[in-house]
Amino acid sequence: MLKRLFLILIICFSLIFLVYSRITPVTKLWRGYTVLYTSSTVSENTVLSVLSKCGISGVITLSEQDKTIPKTMSPARFAAENKNYMDYPEEIKKYFFDESQKFQLYYVPDGYRSELSDALETLLRLGSCGVDETVSYPIFVPVICALFFLCLLVSAENRLAFVLFAIFPLVFCVCVPGSINGVATCLLLYGCFLLQKLYSKQNAIFPGFHNVFLLLSFFSPILISFSVSLKNAGLCAATVAGTIASACMILHFKGKSSVRLPRNFRVGSSTFSPISIISAPYTSIVTQEVADCLFLCAGAILLQIVLALFPQQRISSSSGVTGLSLPSPSVSRNADFLPDLNDYLNWSWNLLTFQYRPLWLSEKDLDSANGFKEGDVIEVPFFKIEGTKVVQEEGKRFVYGEQFLNEMLQSIENAGQKRIELLLAEQGNNAKFAYAINSGGVDANAQPSLVILLCTVCIPLGMALYYIYRRRKQYANSI
Repeated sequence: MLKRLFLILIICFSLIFLVYSRITPVTKLWRGYTVLYTSSTVSENTVLSVLSKCGISGVITLSEQDKTIPKTMSPARFAAENKNYMDYPEEIKKYFFDESQKFQLYYVPDGYRSELSDALETLLRLGSCGVDETVSYPIFVPVICALFFLCLLVSAENRLAFVLFAIFPLVFCVCVPGSINGVATCLLLYGCFLLQKLYSKQNAIFPGFHNVFLLLSFFSPILISFSVSLKNAGLCAATVAGTIASACMILHFKGKSSVRLPRNFRVGSSTFSPISIISAPYTSIVTQEVADCLFLCAGAILLQIVLALFPQQRISSSSGVTGLSLPSPSVSRNADFLPDLNDYLNWSWNLLTFQYRPLWLSEKDLDSANGFKEGDVIEVPFFKIEGTKVVQEEGKRFVYGEQFLNEMLQSIENAGQKRIELLLAEQGNNAKFAYAINSGGVDANAQPSLVILLCTVCIPLGMALYYIYRRRKQYANSI
């Protein structure tokens, strides 16, 4: 009785957790931030006042960039005629306007979706505005999983059991859509297909889960879900727990109900208890037909990956504005790129080390950081008077490259400054940026990279190859 109650609690908790924590797939241009754009006729103070009243803070704005430029001892001698010199403070202002200069942009940190909706209602009364988020449900994921489910259902020996086992994976696919979750669903459906082979067998669960195919089918989805987020992995774990709990109830009680004494053996004090001729430990659940379905599973996963390469991203609007060209991460090699972190590195390096460089350097080297390479060091010795002597002590030390860049970004973060470099760093140190109308964007639910998705195809293919190897080894031993 306690075992049955415990299984029911797991099933109910897993189902409620899945439905309550369902994820709405949202695509946007920037990782970690949502772009709010308003008509340039609306003042920045007005917009920030509305956002503040709605409880939104930490917004990266144009006015904050001028306030946080560090002071420098360098003379104002950067030659405008020097083609290698970039006026970085002026160039980064492009990040705060669309390409037509008709809209001003504000970068709102993640976590304010409901507050941002309230702010948009107020801002719409002042002029055109919107955000770059697009709610786009990837319908191809549940469709492919449903087709894969139907193919397995046709091949299943115990179809009713398979349908009951597959409830949780199908609910997971609908409530938590996405390419990696589609992959997890296909693997879980295959695991359910293996479980239905144990239907009506005694002692089915624990011997069954000693099978390497079952273990990989049920627990590898949890591992690959970590590539998306911890929440996604938790939802996948709840799906696995609900599926296993359902299977335990169905297999356990079906196995008990299948044990019946024939009519002529129903005598009063008989202690004879017959069991199934072939119990679960001696049931081969991976046959040639079951192994063939692994290639079908790999095909379903590969199809989802291919379709995931064609995202339907467009900049949405709350006021009918379409076709905006906004700054965004870019993979194009021919784009007119905006300033990136490498430009920030060179600018800040030049700003802080200018006064410490040798005077015999050329004009070009003085006005830019192009002459420096990763690991180059500028040391500034300090001196102090001890008694009648002048003693050298440890001074400033600048190391050009990633170390210097990280130090600058850390100083911005520690000072609580709202600079655009924090947004750029969130996208990766090597990212490039440009204006774009239709960008691939990034998934707000942090979809994994293409490399990780391609690696997941190896799971069913690896199991298929293992089955082929084991069959050949058995055949060789029988000769």
